[in-house]
Formats: sequence, C-alpha cells, structure tokens
Amino acid sequence: MAFRILACLSGMWLSLVFGGLSLADENRLLIVGFSTPPYLSIGPDDEPRGLLVDLVKTAAAESDVEVHFEVTSWPRAQLEVRKGAADLIFPVVYTPEREDWLNYPTNPITQFEMMIFARKNPSYNFTGDVTQLHGLSIGKIASGRMHPNLRALEESGKARIASRDSLEELLTAVHLERLDGFVAPHLMTIEEAHRIDLDTVAPFAQPVGVSDIYLAFSKNSTKTEAWNRLQQNLPRLDQARADFLLSMKETDN
Repeated sequence: MAFRILACLSGMWLSLVFGGLSLADENRLLIVGFSTPPYLSIGPDDEPRGLLVDLVKTAAAESDVEVHFEVTSWPRAQLEVRKGAADLIFPVVYTPEREDWLNYPTNPITQFEMMIFARKNPSYNFTGDVTQLHGLSIGKIASGRMHPNLRALEESGKARIASRDSLEELLTAVHLERLDGFVAPHLMTIEEAHRIDLDTVAPFAQPVGVSDIYLAFSKNSTKTEAWNRLQQNLPRLDQARADFLLSMKETDN
C-alpha cells in the first residue's frame, strides 16, 4: 500500500516537473539569422547584439516571452527554421517559395534602403534613376540578393557590375577608385565604414531601391501563442534606425 502511494506521488511530481518544462519551452522563442550589423551580430563577449536584439528583448519582457538569438550562416538559418528547430528568422524578404515554410507578419519589421555609395565629391550624380549609372563600374556583394532595379541595370549591359565578397572590400575598392560606386544596404554599410575607420565614401541621398525586411515565423514551430504575444508589443525598427543614424552623425562630428 505504501509503495502504491509513493509511486502515485512520484508520478504526480514527474508530471508537474515535465509539464512545467514543456510549458516553459513553449514560451521560449529561438531567433536565427546571419550577421547584419547594426541589426544583428556577435559582440566581443560572444553574445548576440544589435538593434533587433534590443528591440525584441524589450518586447519579450513586456510579453512574458523568453527569447534567444543564434547568429549563423544564411543557409544554416534557413535550414533550422524549415525544420522547426528555430522559430523565427531575420532578415528575410518575401518570396512566394518561402511561404511554404514561413508565416510572414502583415508588416515588415524594417526596410533595407539599397544605396549607391561613392567617393565623396563624385564625378557623377545619382537621384534614384539607374540610367545615371550607365558607363560606370558598380560593385555589389557577391552572395547578396540583388534588388530588381540593379538586376535590370546588370541585364542591360550598360554598366559594369563587379562582385566583391564583403562590404569592406567594396568600401576599399571605391576608396582606391577601383570602382565608381557600389550598391549596399544603408545602415550596414555606414556601420562597416565606421568599423574600419574609412570616411572617404558616402551614399547618395536617394536609394536605388527599398526592400521590405521581415522577422518571419516558421510554419513548423509549435510556439504560435508565444509569437502572437510577442508581436503585440513588437514595434518596427524605425526609431532604432533613426537613433543609430543620429549617433553615427554625432560620432563623425
């Protein structure tokens, strides 16, 4: 009789413990992405940091949700989200193919302004019309998805499109006048120029194009309730972007 009571109590205790662990796990969201400073990167302390990290952590605290970040390669990030091993991915643009495994929010969390960067006091002008780039040598990130406007320019054959492996290489090539300019995301390039202490390259005022960027949810994740709560307190990155640009201007001054 005593053994039966003990077994019953043990079963109840295990049920409470593992049930509690299950509930805790359902309240924990894993966000994966590749390094896109100042939005998401690994800091000197080997911890994720950036505008997105700060924004999401603040919203999570208000939503009673636990969030973790993993910075990895783009192929690995996609694989983890497709499997449901990770719950969310950033940064991601909308494509019909990705709807097979991603739920996109109604609104993007930010936009990447694809800017033309050139040496200061350039020999040409750019006001948003890609025909102004005809006859020039324009760089791009080799592994990056091209904005349709730049792709049209490349396909026209009226500009020389050159690939580089990193923003640092693009900045250096323009600084050394080996390229007339390059196209890249605005904030990421400003951050990289600041990191390598290069102040001879600047963007034109008008972007060549703008891409909606999402924090998207895996269709194979079981944590829809936690994601829904987080979304209710999660603003766009607009204010964080503005504050970052202001801080860069103050640093330059």
